[in-house]
Amino acid sequence: MLLIWLLAAMALAPSAFAREPRLALVIGNSAYQGFDRLAATTTDGDRIAAALNGAGFLDAAGTGPVIAHRDLTREQMLALIDQFAARLKAAGPNAFGMLYFSGHGAALGTFGDVMLLPVDADHTLNVEATSLTRAAIARKLLGSGAQNVLIVLDMCRNVLKEPPLPNAPPDAATAPPAGETGPDGTKGLKRIVRPSDLLARPDQGYLIAYSTSPDQVAFDNGTFSRILAEEIRRPQQDIAEALKRTSDRVAMSAIQSQSRFQKPTFDYGLQGAPPCFISCGAASEGRFLDCANCPYMRIVPAGLAQIGSPANEPKRGGDEPVQTEQRIEHPFAISIYEVTIAEWDACVRDKACQPINGWSKDNPNPLIPATGLGYPDAQAFTRWLAAQTGRHYRLPTSTEWEYADRAGAATTFPWGDAISPSDANYDQTASYRGSETAPYRGYPEAVNAYPPNAFGLYQMNGNAWELTGDCADKRCTAHTARGGSFQSTPDELRSANRFAVADGKRRSDMGLRVVRDISDDEVVQ
Repeated sequence: MLLIWLLAAMALAPSAFAREPRLALVIGNSAYQGFDRLAATTTDGDRIAAALNGAGFLDAAGTGPVIAHRDLTREQMLALIDQFAARLKAAGPNAFGMLYFSGHGAALGTFGDVMLLPVDADHTLNVEATSLTRAAIARKLLGSGAQNVLIVLDMCRNVLKEPPLPNAPPDAATAPPAGETGPDGTKGLKRIVRPSDLLARPDQGYLIAYSTSPDQVAFDNGTFSRILAEEIRRPQQDIAEALKRTSDRVAMSAIQSQSRFQKPTFDYGLQGAPPCFISCGAASEGRFLDCANCPYMRIVPAGLAQIGSPANEPKRGGDEPVQTEQRIEHPFAISIYEVTIAEWDACVRDKACQPINGWSKDNPNPLIPATGLGYPDAQAFTRWLAAQTGRHYRLPTSTEWEYADRAGAATTFPWGDAISPSDANYDQTASYRGSETAPYRGYPEAVNAYPPNAFGLYQMNGNAWELTGDCADKRCTAHTARGGSFQSTPDELRSANRFAVADGKRRSDMGLRVVRDISDDEVVQ
């Protein structure tokens, strides 16, 4: 099951859907002539149509409520998509269009494209049968000039036996008999190989999301459409947050019901902030994520940074430079929160990261930070993110970390020169310059538990030490950590403080925050 979100020039205000034309085309194909009938697609379409009506969409014709079009032939699908593109063009440059398709699909191997199957599709898949690829449809809908285009393809992502290629030798695999599909109770046909319809990244922002993980099937039981419809109706979140919640809930539903595992995933490149189905939460403004299991990111602009501490700052360390102004030449994206245990566990499931003895056994909250890490663990996680997204993820430099932490402040802490228990999670039995004390907590809290700094970043100070990419010795056998933790005295939370950690050492209060480099074609708002 595959979802593709292609978003163009997304910079919508929280109440934007009340002001912009919204059109949707919903298709549910079930009564296939050459393949197994699908049981849940009719319900899938009705659920999504109802949810979109509640989010202010009109049907593709632009004249009434969204309806689910059922059991369409190839000619009918092409005609409706052409009509949809024409209506989007007529609606003007602020239009937001969404296409949802539930039915059989085929994976196209070489460039990762997929195609939608009409009910009259022949069981022999060949290059000529691929006029309904997501790339071709995306190009047509984006060509309408609509501001936002969202395409949701509810199909399998598993890779099955390929049919013969054009001019294949006689001993090549033969096409499957009519009616043969994926595993029982799943959507999906056979994989074929052909050139991509999109040879370059579009000018517009885009999001590509899958309702299941690579090499897995998505089950014809309606779970995904039910949860997605619920998230479409949920206010105070943008569409990326809605999809991230859908991903987590679909996976959790499979675990709780002890059914076959299904984990939706996605990756995208955005130009601006994602739009919202109903309304956006204030905290979501300006943040983005590159895949369902990736951390939320925020772009930090280039600018001047106060690095180090004044010579008279109480408790300053001998390894801290005297405070000077440095210029950050290029913007970069940094994770809004410390990497969570839920995000770490996704890396473990992919066998790219090692399991950790963190605090999740005592606190099952998925929003607590991943701790118990060392430098090799942090490197493994950034490599996994890069493989998932095709983007350059890494640890921040020590200077980048301090610039992001201070967010323009030259004071001891980002919020000022004093500290209190309401500011951060640290050893609150200790005092800094006569500060108020409190009972010792002794555990990490949720990554969003305290107010953000001026850049919108949470708990840069306290909760968990955060590794950087800077070497802490000449042989680079240790790296610098910043920010302090729940075990730290308040002076260790000072913005200028730094801590050398041997690469082979794991600490129960050591976590990480990641950085992603910004490419030239990404817009910094």
